[in-house]
Amino acid sequence: MESSQSPDHGVQARLLVACPHGGSGLLMRILAGSPVCMIMDERIPRRTTDLRDFLALCRPKKGSSHDNAFAIFKEEIIGHNYDGEDSLNILSILSSSGRVCPVVLVRDPIRVFDNWKSVELADARTMIDCYNTIFQLIHKTPPYDVLPLVYEKLLHDPRTEVARLCKWWTIPFSDAMLSFKKHLSLLIASTTNSEKIANSEKGYLDPITASSSTEADIPYRGLLSNTEKSHIEENLGRLYLRCWQDDIPRLRATLTEKTWFGFDLDDTLHEFRLSSGKATDKVLEDISERYGTPILALKEEYGRVLKEKTANAFSDGKTSFDYRRERFTSALTRLSLPVDQQFMNELLESYETVLMASLELKCGALDLLSTLKKMDKKIVVITEGPQDAQERTVKGLGIGGYIDFLATTNHFLVSKTSGIFPKVMEHLGISSGDIAYIGDSEPRDMEPAMAEGIFSIHIAEKEDISLNTSPPRINTLKKLQYILSDDGP
Repeated sequence: MESSQSPDHGVQARLLVACPHGGSGLLMRILAGSPVCMIMDERIPRRTTDLRDFLALCRPKKGSSHDNAFAIFKEEIIGHNYDGEDSLNILSILSSSGRVCPVVLVRDPIRVFDNWKSVELADARTMIDCYNTIFQLIHKTPPYDVLPLVYEKLLHDPRTEVARLCKWWTIPFSDAMLSFKKHLSLLIASTTNSEKIANSEKGYLDPITASSSTEADIPYRGLLSNTEKSHIEENLGRLYLRCWQDDIPRLRATLTEKTWFGFDLDDTLHEFRLSSGKATDKVLEDISERYGTPILALKEEYGRVLKEKTANAFSDGKTSFDYRRERFTSALTRLSLPVDQQFMNELLESYETVLMASLELKCGALDLLSTLKKMDKKIVVITEGPQDAQERTVKGLGIGGYIDFLATTNHFLVSKTSGIFPKVMEHLGISSGDIAYIGDSEPRDMEPAMAEGIFSIHIAEKEDISLNTSPPRINTLKKLQYILSDDGP
């Protein structure tokens, strides 16, 4: 999309539209690096009918010409209404005749709601309303004259995305915009509040004053439950993925030609760390209650034992109960605690009971497996762990009927990094071009699978998604289901 507005004389307004905590801070920080952009510390007045009088009050940054300056305003949308007025109506008025050339910044709603929860901003319903307003602005027919910009693309390829934005806004692009050499407090302009900004960095643009690179401005905190993720994806997932445009059909075409789909199990299809953590806590509590050993000392010692005892990725053929007994015994021995066999049996039973009761599928896992089966795809789970434990896990999760083959390092007697992928392909009678693989670990999933030529997708909950990289990166399996579905984005 190209801007139809020709350059005017005097200060010109440009409008950035986003959700609160939706990544606009990073983009405003980038724009602040342009010698012709003034980052405004206030919004365009609600009742503006003619921008000329208002823009005449804008004071350009030192060193820029008033004849070629651009005043960059930010409009944050919350829910259906903003300050008691309909957001779409306001933006429609402001964008009429191409006066502000709106850019709509869209960030993955999963990440935005995680940000919202961290500051107790609002509930999921409010955020969904906010995004529905934004997607109406982007996808409404007839469309508003807007440029959609995906935050995650900006992170991955800032030069391309910022250059595209500058072309739309008729602003000269400069690599200096990505260098972040000047402090933001020196780059903010205002009609009335210059003194306030000069004396304080807090307020409207606070999240970006410390930015120094084109990296994600707010870290992922993992505050969303799988239920919340599913609710957000079901309401907004398809609409968000539509903003990736050509990347979706390209990825779908690559995936649909595969006959097999491989998955890691632990922390890819289900919440292994959560369930095993609860089971471990129960065992350590039982030990502490029996012997009076502080929980902290038990956790520290057991952590060291776990790291040592799982180094071979369960590739020596023992059962899960053998491995657990070995770990618990080692922890007790190192702390000079007695090893009572009856008590040990009670610990093993307690661990298994809590583990199985705590099993939880990842967001979108069941729907994705169901979608693949409807597409007549075969499914193999390739996982590190004892064969017996992984069989019980698959059954306990209720996904056994979707899986055509369960391959464990315990069964094949080789770890993922030592060659399980070629062994599994040989067993199934397929080549690397026949299978796609999805896993959560870069060193134990992505690297060994891709080394064998397998097309892989990284499920990385703590990172921003990226559909045009190798490997593609997603943060929920629900997104992958939508990418594969005929009724997807």
